[in-house]
Amino acid sequence: MESGTADPPERHYEFRIIGRLSDRARAAFPGMDVREVPAETIISGDVADDGGVQDVLSLMQSLGLQVVSVRRAT
Repeated sequence: MESGTADPPERHYEFRIIGRLSDRARAAFPGMDVREVPAETIISGDVADDGGVQDVLSLMQSLGLQVVSVRRAT
């Protein structure tokens, strides 16, 4: 690691998914909070950068999940 460089701070994101997640789908998001609200599931957690957001979205797509919204939480 070069001196003077630091990893960018992680940012907290919230992903809203239509419906409920199976146990298998829930297990695909280790370290993230997965909670159910009426008619949706919210998956939230820290993501390192925009590439990390894209990785989470790709995982959701591979699981056949329908994303309702993505937002950066404060």
